Amino acid sequence: MRSRCRRLAVALLSMMLALALLTGCSSFLSIIKSNFSGIPVWYFDPVMNTGKGNTGMVGEGHASTERQAELLAYSDIMDQLSIATGSELGQEAYRELSVLGTISQIGLSIEDRYTMTQEGQVTVLLHAVIEEDLLDLATSDETKRRAALSSEIESLVLEGDGYVKSGRELRAVSNYMKAMAKGIGEDYISSEYSFDELYDVVVELLDSMVMAVVNPRPSSATCTISMTRKGTFVSSAVAGAEVVATYTAVDTSGTEYRDSFVYLTDADGTFPFTSINGSLARSGSIEFSLNLSSELASLSAAPDQEKVRALSSLIASKSVVFSYSKTYTLGSLATAVIEHDILGYVTGSTDISDYIADMMKADGIEAAPFHAELDDELDVLYEFNHSGRSENCLLVIRIGLMDTVASDTGVVAASAEGLVSLYQCSTSKLLYQSNVIYSSAFGETEEDAIRSAFRKLADIAYTLVKAVYV
Repeated sequence: MRSRCRRLAVALLSMMLALALLTGCSSFLSIIKSNFSGIPVWYFDPVMNTGKGNTGMVGEGHASTERQAELLAYSDIMDQLSIATGSELGQEAYRELSVLGTISQIGLSIEDRYTMTQEGQVTVLLHAVIEEDLLDLATSDETKRRAALSSEIESLVLEGDGYVKSGRELRAVSNYMKAMAKGIGEDYISSEYSFDELYDVVVELLDSMVMAVVNPRPSSATCTISMTRKGTFVSSAVAGAEVVATYTAVDTSGTEYRDSFVYLTDADGTFPFTSINGSLARSGSIEFSLNLSSELASLSAAPDQEKVRALSSLIASKSVVFSYSKTYTLGSLATAVIEHDILGYVTGSTDISDYIADMMKADGIEAAPFHAELDDELDVLYEFNHSGRSENCLLVIRIGLMDTVASDTGVVAASAEGLVSLYQCSTSKLLYQSNVIYSSAFGETEEDAIRSAFRKLADIAYTLVKAVYV
């Protein structure tokens, strides 16, 4: 007997599982509820069995008489349709519905009804089936916009919740802030996705995050950045966090400028920092900050700007600064400047070679000029390597006079162009080469103007070498 009962239970369970797979979990639950309550299954799942391209809704009315309850059920359907379409369908539609059980405008028809009486109270349930295409045509653009925006906000929040569960909390913060921005001025948004509700979640997450500089190496301007989240007992890594590194670099004209790049933490919540900009200034500081500037900017229209300012301060407080000073590691250096006149001939002047060598020595570099009356920089390198000199590197600067112009007042203007190259002498390897650089200067005589233009160009070359010569 016990074996038979067991087989019967297994068979019943198998049938229930098969039914669940065929009808879907939500439909299966509706069937269970219907069986237990005696109420039709369409009450729990109005869309079930409505057919392709259709949707469904249930109107519900309670009154002392069946007719009154039926009319209230029709009114309930009309109210739901007004919300769904964003507009009133009007008395004609209600009259058609209450008399004929249809609304032809949206392809609605009453397909089923259920009536029950309990303690003198009559309940009428009406199952309406509606053509989705016609319902969509009747729906106002504003209602569609609101529905789409609500769905977008919900998707952002749910995706953010997933990021939190997978240890990518900063990505979650980004999603929540985007959802906050999209909901500004939209008072119909669900309260759980409201600005204030999401603000509290964002603040809680940011409060728990810690950014730190690990393994700093100031002499090479490299380090490791760590992102963790404080827990009750232990800290956990924040993976996939976008961190902006901002620093000073030097362009080909020798002018300093601010540059930045976004880095991403790995599964361990860290990333190694090495500047991808080869013109990173020789010394300075690098600020690492959370990459939430665009999300923060999107909250500029929020009514509660006090909260936005507090959030901005909290985000800024998570930044860390790494100071560095790159050391000269290539050893001693020789300077060779090839000066050309306006016709392109080598002048043989040693003035700029001596000038830039003196500047480098003043900066602590072991530097000395190398004078060579050659036109090609590779010939200069060859001659240097066979000169018996022992410097580790050779700096070659080609400078050419472009033009000179005398003004009516007697002042002369001169312009020059040049190219900077740095070689490792032991291997003849090119370590660095600039783009073409330009300079111009004035002088009381043509000779003074040319000398000033050449020296300005040497100043630019010196700034570039200082930035990359480590």
